[in-house]
Amino acid sequence: MIELLGWIGLSAAFAMTIYHRYMYSNYEQVYQYINKKYGDDTNNIEFPSKDDHLRDAKKYSYYTAFFAVVLIIINMYFR
Repeated sequence: MIELLGWIGLSAAFAMTIYHRYMYSNYEQVYQYINKKYGDDTNNIEFPSKDDHLRDAKKYSYYTAFFAVVLIIINMYFR
């Protein structure tokens, strides 16, 4: 059960890392597309800054490394 939680955490952290790296590298294009697609509905929304995406990408990279180490330790312990 603990290993399943480790795999879920690793998968989620890895997916969030990829998402924030993508948003950081394509920041202008993504938010231009959102403004063009939704028009006036986006006037009241505050989007995260490019630096926020970089900070979150680093944070989730650390989470990914943590869950990978936990799974390696669990795997070595139960063999």
